[in-house]
Formats: sequence, C-alpha cells, structure tokens
Amino acid sequence: MSLLKKVAVHSISRKSFGKAFDIALRSRFSKVLIKPYIKLYKVNRSEIRPPKEYKSLTDFFSRDICPSLRPIAPGQNVVASPVDGKIADLGYAKENKIILAKNNSYSIPELLSGQDLEEFRNGFYLNIYLSPRNYHRIHMPYPAKVIQHKYIPGKVFPVNNLGITTIKDLFAKNRRTYTLFQTPHGHKFILIKVGALGVGKIVSNFTLGQEIQKGMEIGRFEFGSTIIMIFQRDSFIPDKNLLANMEIKMGQPIGSILQYE
Repeated sequence: MSLLKKVAVHSISRKSFGKAFDIALRSRFSKVLIKPYIKLYKVNRSEIRPPKEYKSLTDFFSRDICPSLRPIAPGQNVVASPVDGKIADLGYAKENKIILAKNNSYSIPELLSGQDLEEFRNGFYLNIYLSPRNYHRIHMPYPAKVIQHKYIPGKVFPVNNLGITTIKDLFAKNRRTYTLFQTPHGHKFILIKVGALGVGKIVSNFTLGQEIQKGMEIGRFEFGSTIIMIFQRDSFIPDKNLLANMEIKMGQPIGSILQYE
C-alpha cells in the first residue's frame, strides 16, 4: 500500500500532469465540476456566488469573498490570520528548527532555500493548511513593508495527509515563495506560501518595497496550499486560544506584535 501511495503522489507531481491539469481546470468545460466539487468538499454555500457565475473550476477555487464575511481583527498591535484553514502545527523554532507535520522537523534555511536569518531562531511559527473547501486568497496579517521576496522552484506534491505521510521533507521540496516583511517598529516576519497538487500555482500581487496595510489581499493559491508564518524572536505573542488542529478564518486574531517605545 505504501508503494502505491508513493506512485500516486509522484505521478500527480509531474510537470506534464500539472500542465494538463492546469489547462483542463481553466477550461470553461470544467464548470460542470463546480457543483460536484461544492458537494464533495462541503463548501459553505452562503459564502459563494451561484456556481454558474464562475468561469471555470480554477476560477471557483480561487474565488473572492464578501469582505463582511471576513472582518479583520482590529487593534494596532493585533496580528490577523492571513488565510482560512486548519492550524497544522505551531510553536517556537528551537535550535533553528520547526515542526511542520507528523513530527517532521525542518530548519529555517531549508525552507528558505539556504538563507539563514539569525533573528528568527527561537521565533514563533504557525503552519496553516488550506483544504479544498477553504477560501484560498491570502491577506496581509499586519501592516508591514516588503523587504525581500523569492520564488523557489520545486515539486507540487499534495500537502494533505497523504502527501505529508508519504513524502519525506515535503515542505522543503515543494514549489514555494517566501516573503520577508518589516513592521513600522522594525520587527520582521516571514510568510511562506507552499504550492501543491499538480498545479501548485502561487500568485503574489505586491512589489518589493511596498508598504501594505493589514487585511489587504496579497495573493492567492490555485489548487493545493499551505501557509507558514515565522516571527522574529521576542517580537510576537501568540493568542492563548491557538491550538493545533484548530480551524481558523482569515482576519481572526492570532496574536500580537510587541511594540517598544
């Protein structure tokens, strides 16, 4: 069975499969899959437009949402969740390592393709998995300036339970981007977007040096996704109610940034 799982996971990660998958799901003919998709994944119908209004299954997957359904947590030092999803793991990066899935540890340089940012050692991290039913657009968790952005090519293994139990070091192998932000008080945080499931397309809609306000849309996923946030050590206090396996909504408070005078 484990061999069959590996064959299946490696097959859908092939570039040729990804291109065909992308073309098919962007086609207008894929609209017929939207209603079965809604039913299969139990998508909240009160948060979507009538299925006929979407151009394709990809258009539906990366759909927008009424802002009133995702209010952004107020407060000058409050950090909001950038996405809808389930908290897969959270904690502190002890010895520069973070636990992301099934007790698999990754060093921060592994996730950042070799870059070692010393100020993030022992910083707080949060890993949020976006399931197929979730809203897949990404919003700014806290006001900050983009000081670095990098695309890291890689595979597009699924990031669900099948993928993480089958592929060793999956998050260090998958296609991803990471963005380094700096807050007005000088604190830094990293936002890593991990693509998955054949296509793994990650769209970022900001520019280097741009100052972005909390709640603004900064990107989206097109099929399969995980977000990893890492905060500079001694800069972030997580919300006391955060727990692994907890469902979270975009805009919900996840903690606060320390502000020093």
